[in-house]
Amino acid sequence: MPLEKLNRDIHSPNPSDELKKRMDLSGNIDASISQQKPENPFLQEESWKKEKKGLTDKQKKILKISLGVFGGLVLIVGLWVTIYNIRKNAFNEDRVFVSIDGPKEADSAQSVKYFIKYKNANRAKLSNAEITLNYSENFQIDGSGNVNLKQLNINNSKIYIGDIKAGEEGQVEISGVFYAPKDSLVYLYAYLKYSPSNLSSEFETKNQLGINISTSPLFLEIAGPIEASEGDNVEYVIDYKNLDVRALNDAQIKVDYPEGFDVIFSDPTPSQGNNIWYFGVLEPNAGGKIRISGKISGLSGQDKSINVRLGKSGGDGGLVVYNERERITRMVESSLVIYHEVENNPGLTVNPGDTLIYVIKYKNKGQYLLKDVIVSLDIDGRILDFEKVKSGSGHLDTETGVVTWKASDFPQLASLAPNEEGEIRFSVPILSVIPVAGVNDRNFIVSSVAKIDSSNLLNPSGLSKVVSSNKLDVKLNSKAVFDVEGFYVDPNMANFGTLPLVVGKETNFSLHWSVVNVSNDINDAMVISSLPSGVRWTGRIYPTGEKISYNERTNEIIWEAGTVKAGTGITSPKKEVIFQVSVTPQSNQVGDELKLLGISRLSAKDSFTGNEIVLSGREKTTQLQEDKTINPEYYKVVGQ
Repeated sequence: MPLEKLNRDIHSPNPSDELKKRMDLSGNIDASISQQKPENPFLQEESWKKEKKGLTDKQKKILKISLGVFGGLVLIVGLWVTIYNIRKNAFNEDRVFVSIDGPKEADSAQSVKYFIKYKNANRAKLSNAEITLNYSENFQIDGSGNVNLKQLNINNSKIYIGDIKAGEEGQVEISGVFYAPKDSLVYLYAYLKYSPSNLSSEFETKNQLGINISTSPLFLEIAGPIEASEGDNVEYVIDYKNLDVRALNDAQIKVDYPEGFDVIFSDPTPSQGNNIWYFGVLEPNAGGKIRISGKISGLSGQDKSINVRLGKSGGDGGLVVYNERERITRMVESSLVIYHEVENNPGLTVNPGDTLIYVIKYKNKGQYLLKDVIVSLDIDGRILDFEKVKSGSGHLDTETGVVTWKASDFPQLASLAPNEEGEIRFSVPILSVIPVAGVNDRNFIVSSVAKIDSSNLLNPSGLSKVVSSNKLDVKLNSKAVFDVEGFYVDPNMANFGTLPLVVGKETNFSLHWSVVNVSNDINDAMVISSLPSGVRWTGRIYPTGEKISYNERTNEIIWEAGTVKAGTGITSPKKEVIFQVSVTPQSNQVGDELKLLGISRLSAKDSFTGNEIVLSGREKTTQLQEDKTINPEYYKVVGQ
């Protein structure tokens, strides 16, 4: 249809039949016409070039296989984890228990039973289970009633259990006897060792039980003073007995004394040292007493404790204690006190020939009058000259070295009122010649202790109380002798020259330094001197090993003698060095003696007292009186 005609039909109120065919009765355009697509080969070619969306059949197949494999792996891992957790949770060491059931208090020497209980609260079996028991030597286990119990040593036993099934519990019985001091605490230890059936490791569970010992199989008591004063003589009495029906082998008692306690007497005598007694076998109901007396010292207010242990020798050589006791003595200030000192001698050293002046001071510090007071001084020393003692009206016993003052000698001692005090003086000289006969005669000491007592002042034992003073030890300084000599004729050194001395002619002399030392070693000994101008040092010395030096600029000579032993020059040869000098007289010296050596000085230190020793030797001239071979007329220079 022409375009113009078609346009008219569209806008005409009466369209043509052809146009109506293209429209439905409702006026809509024919759908079949609108859905037709032009057959454009170029468009069809573009559609071939587009990729189709989604997976191919092959890809879908691969995906299904992969998902199946992954799912299988997840299932296997999950199953393994489940099995592992089941196996793991089948055992936990916190679900294994061991305990000790029995009395927590026991009598010594009485048999007692204990039950070692165990339990396995796991799903896994415990294999090779065994219980190890540990205890001190105070517990003696009885293994006769348990065939699975094996005693390893005195401190350990083992009980074999075997397998412990899941959820199983059981117990083993042990019995034994305690031997320990009353009120002591003894422990039993139980260790359960095992290996879980699902693991290769070994585990251990442990527990313990403390048992208080209510009685002891051995009776032990100590009697002693409640109070004591400085210097008191005190006595301790130890009472012991075996209360058991069985004998105690290797029985012994060991005593630990208080600090400041000096044993004077023991009955019976100790088996070892001064504090151990061995009894061997202590039969049932057997016992005895030990008496120990001694002097105690300490400050007022101090507690002095003596400890006594009774038992038997242990496996390691020590003491297994079956009973133990302690006694405390309180130190109190004595109502009667005494003190002594050496006048004007704070260093407490003395020289041979000196005099020691002792001052003894005493006082009644109590509230009661003291009667018939006696004062004494115990003084000991081989170097004292008792023949020259001034005892101040006291009596000296030269055999014992005790000086005693009583009221008959010193009226003030008849009675001593509260707060009254007094003083006694005593002097004794030191021997001028110290007795040295051997190597043991050295380091001399003068020891002294003052004592005082009263007829109405008693000690804890009920006897007259003797109060001791401080102890003084006065050390003797060693006596050293230094000498300077000269010789023309000397067996140890050949000298040459003319005698008498002649102007212009050289003559040699040998000079000697010697040291004698009495009672103590002296250290760092040194001698220093110098040669006058005109005297020549030849360099010859004897012995050649002595350490002696010469300074030619200052003419100084030094001899380092070192240590000089006690007894040198008395029990052994004196310490000596020889050196040679030479002189050539001048014309202006005719008729004169010649000076050979200046003043010599020895310095050293006493190794025992610390005293500094300084000695001087005179200067030497050609007037050598010690050389008996020289004619006195030859001492002076003569002309040619």
